Amino acid sequence: MKILENVELKKYTTFNVGGIAKKMYIPESVEELVEICNENSKLLRYVIGGGSNLLINDEHDYEGVLCLREFNQTIENMGDGKYYCGASVRLQKLINTVNDFGMGGIEYLYSVPGLVGGAIVMNAGRGRSYNKCISDYLVGVEVYDNNTRKIISKDDCDFQYRDSLFQHKEGLIVLGAIFQFEPMIKTESDVRKKERMDFVKKVQDLSCPNFGTVFCQANGHIMEVVKRLHIKKGGICWSPKKSNWLLNKNQGSYHDCISLIHFVQNIHRFMRKKCKVEVKIWE
Repeated sequence: MKILENVELKKYTTFNVGGIAKKMYIPESVEELVEICNENSKLLRYVIGGGSNLLINDEHDYEGVLCLREFNQTIENMGDGKYYCGASVRLQKLINTVNDFGMGGIEYLYSVPGLVGGAIVMNAGRGRSYNKCISDYLVGVEVYDNNTRKIISKDDCDFQYRDSLFQHKEGLIVLGAIFQFEPMIKTESDVRKKERMDFVKKVQDLSCPNFGTVFCQANGHIMEVVKRLHIKKGGICWSPKKSNWLLNKNQGSYHDCISLIHFVQNIHRFMRKKCKVEVKIWE
């Protein structure tokens, strides 16, 4: 178990905004994670994985933060396209590993800078119009659930678009998961990964620290207008290239970012349109 003190949390997020963790606990095994959670359940309030979808208040100090980047990096080939994968594994590593064994299916996630555990929690996917999510290939999810380690079947995980049981039930941490991938020749998986990366370079704005998409549900016309207006607050702005995309251009603050998110939410309320934030916020 690693225990770090006075950690700058902005260094643990892709948006580069965050306060201080007075103590950061980094378990190096599933057993260490279970032990520390049993001893201090308050740590379950502030959990950080890959940090690609997280906005942390930079004016707040957090007593204890649990970091899930190292505790389970296992990938086990169970045969016939079935794999167990730990929550701390990078998505790229999982994809490359199963591709090397002639399996695939989630190559569209190759561009996502996140961990398998976080991708499961968010039910990461390609986009609403494509109707493809990581849960399509899940059999079951291993979890820590209030002092208990168990496996939840896919059907009991309540997977929906960018949503799952794991976002709503307290005391629940994804430890790993069992996947069932489909046969795919290596040349095909290589093509799919390259196509994905070429597509991302073309349509996404990677010029500055970002979350990825901010809202998992928003009106496309409103977001296009916001993009064209290039609205900004302090060091944070809406991307002029990609709608529904915030950029931290010049050491922007939490409150700069929140004000821009609230601005868009208020427009949706005024227009009576649905709007749901995808980014997880530590207030």
